[in-house]
Amino acid sequence: MVNEERLHHMIKMAIFDTDQGKECKPMTQYARKDYVSLRMLGSFVSGTIGFALILVTWGIYSMNQLMENLNAMDIQELLTSVLVKYIVFMIAYMAITYFVYNRRYTKGRREVKKYYGNLKKLNQLYEREDKLKMSENKDWE
Repeated sequence: MVNEERLHHMIKMAIFDTDQGKECKPMTQYARKDYVSLRMLGSFVSGTIGFALILVTWGIYSMNQLMENLNAMDIQELLTSVLVKYIVFMIAYMAITYFVYNRRYTKGRREVKKYYGNLKKLNQLYEREDKLKMSENKDWE
């Protein structure tokens, strides 16, 4: 005889394992601070590479203008301008990264708690069944 409640919990757990299990695995391995810090470190590297690509693309696009004004251009002012833009870009990028991954961690932990709740209920159902079987076996003796 199939226990429908137990089957319901098992289906929920299987859906979680196949859909969200891989995404939520880091939430069980890391504390919030560690998880967000690790993601921010990766975002710092990718943001720096992205800014460099944007800068190179702009440099290629503006090559004619840069070559014409090379002698009249203040290189120190140009570098300062690029550095300020880089800092503003990275602050915005890192702030977005912090909020996104902090929220993902919160949602992931919530989903993991639901999973463990289903696991606990499933375990209780098995224990209840075992107790019933044991009491039935004692009645036969």
